[in-house]
Amino acid sequence: MIIEVHNDNGTIKKHKISKETFRDSNLKNHIGYIKSKSKEKNALNIIEAYYSEAKAILFDETNQIISKKLDELKIGEFKQEKNEKTVFEDKEFSMMFFTSGSTGNSVGALKTKDNLEKELEVITKLLKEKEIKKVIVTVPFIHIYGTLFGLLYPLLNNIDIVLKEHFLPNDLLSLVEENSLIVTTPLYIKALNKINEQKDLNKAVFVSSTAPLLASDAKSFNEKFKCDVIQIFGSTETGGIAYKTNDESLWTPNEHVQIMTNEQNELKVKSPFVSKTLYENGFKEINHTMQTFDYIEKEDEKFRLIGRSSQILKIAGKRYSTIQIENILEEVEQIDKALVFVNEDKDSLRGEFLDITLESSYKFTSKEIKKILQEKLSNLKFSLKLKYVDKIPTSSVGKKLKIN
Repeated sequence: MIIEVHNDNGTIKKHKISKETFRDSNLKNHIGYIKSKSKEKNALNIIEAYYSEAKAILFDETNQIISKKLDELKIGEFKQEKNEKTVFEDKEFSMMFFTSGSTGNSVGALKTKDNLEKELEVITKLLKEKEIKKVIVTVPFIHIYGTLFGLLYPLLNNIDIVLKEHFLPNDLLSLVEENSLIVTTPLYIKALNKINEQKDLNKAVFVSSTAPLLASDAKSFNEKFKCDVIQIFGSTETGGIAYKTNDESLWTPNEHVQIMTNEQNELKVKSPFVSKTLYENGFKEINHTMQTFDYIEKEDEKFRLIGRSSQILKIAGKRYSTIQIENILEEVEQIDKALVFVNEDKDSLRGEFLDITLESSYKFTSKEIKKILQEKLSNLKFSLKLKYVDKIPTSSVGKKLKIN
């Protein structure tokens, strides 16, 4: 297979990938981190670690908290000589990925080769009918979604990869051919919906993850480009949980994934893709089972995703998602971004309030924001706390990050 790197100056660099040239027996069980901003460098390092049976710890290099923690644990950059025994020495894993930290501290999920390869079998089966011949990747490889779909899936199926550090929507569109798989995010789907250029992409397929994609955006994309969007629902700890296509409302659990709920109707997942071990300040064994904070409604063998418990406002017995509230606010012309959480107010009779952060050219009052929301959500009574920032930070895959 070939990794084709497109540079901003129009030049193209190609790397021929084979197990023979990327396997280094001296790296077996070697522990090191991979954190470069360069997709090209990350891809080559991850492939070498994978083929050499090393233990790679992947993270976003802008996350100084993780970087400092790994320094304290005496873990160096991948392929550098290790000097001291680390706490990860006796742990079985192939790669460790960190959660984004969008709802709290980042947690490391240890993934064995068995975790990864069992999920890759399911991904391969899901995409089999598409007869993929080229994978175009807009996302970084330091997160599990990018590694699975953008790197290991093509690697294990001998499919060429196309990379560019920063794809503009028109750049991306020009590279899509028949039987292309585009590994991307809702941000790109929305951006492509807005450009004037049209192209018949009926023999290509887009896969989207990392954040919710509105059904209206998925439908508009499908109608404009005649192209399917497969949405993936999952997490760093669980791996892929379920998928749906275009503007479908129900999620279909992946093969081998058992879907359960607790008394609050929060999703519990058991599957061979779920990590056995998590790491924060110490190790926690979860034995391939993960209790999430996602509310779901089961419908036969499928389910409807309502939202996370920290993103659900309960009023008069009905649940409202903060994602829905963010989308309503971002439709207002002066509001560029909205970040909404549900917090507890022990002094209030209602017990909960909306914590709203806005990136906006106009300073709305709390009363004005309530009126905007009540027009869409009916005349509901709720408390809110409002603040403004110059910029709502986002992760490398476009997730809005909580501001402390």
